Amino acid sequence: MKKDRQKDKSAKHKKHLLCPYCGAQALLREGSFIFEDVYVKHLYVCARYPVCDSYVAAHDNSKKPMGSLANSTLRKKRILAHFEFDRLWKGDTPIFNRKQAYKWLSDKLGGHIHRLHIGNMGEGMCDLTIREARRVMWVHKQNKLVEGGA
Repeated sequence: MKKDRQKDKSAKHKKHLLCPYCGAQALLREGSFIFEDVYVKHLYVCARYPVCDSYVAAHDNSKKPMGSLANSTLRKKRILAHFEFDRLWKGDTPIFNRKQAYKWLSDKLGGHIHRLHIGNMGEGMCDLTIREARRVMWVHKQNKLVEGGA
């Protein structure tokens, strides 16, 4: 019964996912459709690819998209936003634990902590995440320098 519901959900995503850039349907493809070195098994890819360079990875089991379709500019910003945000809780000198980091991000972006996902962010939210995470890291490093020099 559970597998039937998962199939229904994945079929729903396949039928209704549209490209936010050109409006074409997004098609579920193998990762090799885009990548030579396949590190993503499945992707939703705009039917107009490569003219419209929009895609998003899908979860292996459910085939549910891991966010919204993004062009190359937005994908790069999401990668950078993840990098800067992850430094706050996974880096060499973590400032927060994971739960605290997501709470901090939720407070900064004014979003609900359970719905917050960089894979759904637009360029503006990515820019804000990058800027604020860098600011927190900078302040943290300055405080460490002051503490160490005192």
